[in-house]
Amino acid sequence: MKVLPVKRISRDTESSSALERQDIELREAIALGGHELVHMVEDATVSGAINLDERPSLGEWLTEPRVHEWDALMVTTQDRITRDDMHWWQFVGWVLKNDKSVIVLDDPSLDLTTEDGRMIAGIKATQAAKYRKTVQEKKLKQTAYYREVNLWSGGVWPFGYRTEAFQFNGSKRLRLVKDPYTAGLVREAYERITDLGSSLSRICADWNARGVLTATDYQKSENAKANKEEANTKPRGVRWQPTILKTVLISPTLMGYATHKGNIVRKDGLPVQRAEPILTRAEFDRLQEALAKLKGSGRRPFHEPTALAGLVFCICGLPLYSNSSSRKLANGTRREYHYYLCAARFSDQMCEHRVSWDRQFLMDSLESYFLETVGDLEIMNRAFIPGRDRTSEVTELQGAVDNLTQAIASAESATAVTALTQSLERHARNLETLKAMPVVPSSWQETGTGITYREKWESQPDWDAKGELLRKGGFTLYCAGTPAAPVLHFHMPENIERRLELRTIDYRPEIELRDGIPYDRESGAPVASLLKSNGHRRR
Repeated sequence: MKVLPVKRISRDTESSSALERQDIELREAIALGGHELVHMVEDATVSGAINLDERPSLGEWLTEPRVHEWDALMVTTQDRITRDDMHWWQFVGWVLKNDKSVIVLDDPSLDLTTEDGRMIAGIKATQAAKYRKTVQEKKLKQTAYYREVNLWSGGVWPFGYRTEAFQFNGSKRLRLVKDPYTAGLVREAYERITDLGSSLSRICADWNARGVLTATDYQKSENAKANKEEANTKPRGVRWQPTILKTVLISPTLMGYATHKGNIVRKDGLPVQRAEPILTRAEFDRLQEALAKLKGSGRRPFHEPTALAGLVFCICGLPLYSNSSSRKLANGTRREYHYYLCAARFSDQMCEHRVSWDRQFLMDSLESYFLETVGDLEIMNRAFIPGRDRTSEVTELQGAVDNLTQAIASAESATAVTALTQSLERHARNLETLKAMPVVPSSWQETGTGITYREKWESQPDWDAKGELLRKGGFTLYCAGTPAAPVLHFHMPENIERRLELRTIDYRPEIELRDGIPYDRESGAPVASLLKSNGHRRR
C-alpha cells in the first residue's frame, strides 16, 4: 500500500522532540507493514484548528495531481489529523468519496467504512475539539492576566527587547527588558533616519551585510545560546526588507508600551508601561514623521543600494539613483556608462534639474569636498544622553483627566462615580508631580578618537567602505547645473559645522536643509529657485 505519513505539531516548543518521535513511529510502522512510503509530510507549528487543505505541506497532497499518488494517510494519533470536529467530518466524507484509507497508530481498529467506526472516531474528534477549545480559553485568560500584571505570556520578542526571568508571587515568571544589542540597533536606525536622512533600503542592506538577524531569528539564536531544548533554535535566515524594518520602527513597543493586536494597552486612559523605553515619546513621534517623508519621496522599488546611495541628491531635494547603459564603439567593443539621475525621473514628480551625473565625477567631488573641508578634523565618538521631558506624558494624563471628568458627569451609578473619582484624584496628583519635574533636554557626549577623517578615509579598502563612512558621518552632496558647469553643495551635520566655525571664524556653509530641501542661508529661499537668477558659486 502506498502510504502518506503525516506529522504535525501546534507549537514551537514541541519541535525539538515531538516531530522526531512521530517520524520514528511512522517509519517503523511503514516498515513493519511492508508499505511504500510516498512522502513524509510535515506541518510544523500548524494549529489543529486549520483545515487540512489549507495546511502548507499536507494541502497539496489532497488535490490534483498528487492526490492520486497515495492510498492511505497515516498518523500517530487521530488529533494529528485535526482538532476540529467539523473539519473531521468533512475529512471523513472526502476520504470515502476518494476511496482513501486512514491509519491511526494508537487506534489500529479504526475503520471509517462502518457506521460504528465512524461514530467512535467522531466521538474522539469531538473530545479533541473540546480539549483544544479548553486549552485556547485557558491560554486567552492567562494572556489577559499576564498583560494585566506586565508579565510576558510568550511569543516573539519585540525587536529591541528580550525576556528576563524573575520571581513573581513565589513562581518563576518572565518579563520584558531592553536587549542591549537589538535596542542599540533600534537607536542606530532612529539616528540614521532622523539625523542622517538614510533610507530603509540602505539600512536593510547594511544590516544584511553585517549579519544582523531579524526578530524571530535573533530569538531562536539566543535560545540556542541558552541551550533551551524545548524552544525552536533554528533560524530561518530571513533577510531584512524595508517592510520588515518599518514594522519594527512604527511599533509603540519601542516606547516600552504594552500592546495588544497592534494597539496600545491603556489603563485609566494612560498607556501601560511594560518595559523601559528605547525611544522617548518625542523621539518616536520624530521617527514617524521621518518615515512618512520617506514614504512620499517618489523612490523606486527596493533594490540593493550602490556605494553612493544616500549620499548624492538633486538640488530639488530628491535622491540621485544609479543607472547604467552601454554603447557600441567603432572597433566593435562596448563601453559601459555609469551615471546617476534625479529620483523624479522614476516618479510623477516634476524636476527641471533632470541631468545625468557621471558616477566617477560624483565620487571625485565627494572625496575632494570631504577631505578639503573636514579631512584634518578629529573623528569624535558620540554617545546619546537621554533627556527628561514629561511634556507628552503631561498631555496624555491631562487627556485622561478630561475623559474621567466627562465620565463622572454622565455616570448613573454611585459605585461608578466613586471608582471614577478615585482614578481622577490619583491622576490629578500624578499630573501635578509631572508638571513640577524639570525639563532636561537630550544631549550628545563627544569623546575624541585620536584619528582624523583623512586618516580614516585613506585606510578604507574601497568605495563601499568610504561611502559608509560618509553616510555614518552625515555628509551629503547636492547637485545642480550641468556636468559642464556644475553647481555643487557639500552638506554636513550641525555638530561638524560648529567645530569648523570654532576653527575658522569665516566659515559659513551656503545651504541648510529643511525637511530634506536645501535652502540658501543668506536669502532663506530654496536653492533650486535661485539658480537661474543668482547662479550660486561652486565651493
